[in-house]
Amino acid sequence: MRWMAVTMMLLLIAIAGGVETPLAMGQFFEFENVNLNKAAPDFTLKTLDGKDVNMTKFREGKSAIIFFWATWCPHCREALKKLNEQRVDLENKGIKVLPVDLGENPAEVKDYVKRYKVGYEVFLDMDSVLAESYGLIGVPTLFFVDKDGIVKGVEHELPENFEEILGVGKGLSQNAAAGQ
Repeated sequence: MRWMAVTMMLLLIAIAGGVETPLAMGQFFEFENVNLNKAAPDFTLKTLDGKDVNMTKFREGKSAIIFFWATWCPHCREALKKLNEQRVDLENKGIKVLPVDLGENPAEVKDYVKRYKVGYEVFLDMDSVLAESYGLIGVPTLFFVDKDGIVKGVEHELPENFEEILGVGKGLSQNAAAGQ
């Protein structure tokens, strides 16, 4: 019994102290998305306005951020807030943003969009059919698609270097600091 307590204590010290053990490292394993450096799977979804909109046509040959989210997700709320605050800058740089709500009632999403003043056309994936083709493991997930339609990055938060990922120039935070 004492050996078990000692073993558990050593394991806890190894995890807390950053000692790399196979058991501790397993918690931090990251999956590489299957779509990385491949053409983004095309889709057509209804928007909150009830229109059927195709992703490729909506992009118009521009870079895009496809943002998978849900109203119940607090991290999604933060990411959506950042995207919303940068909407004008993103539009000026030719970056399209496609917020795709996963599996929720349109009325609930519409209330959320109104309450948080979301300035983007919101796509509705009511049956979460895109989860498999995009290899989603959770929300929020942001896909960075370049002007050629290739997925250049997959993140779970908006990175500062996302413009670099898309190949469109300096980060917005750098431009804001320079007063541009």
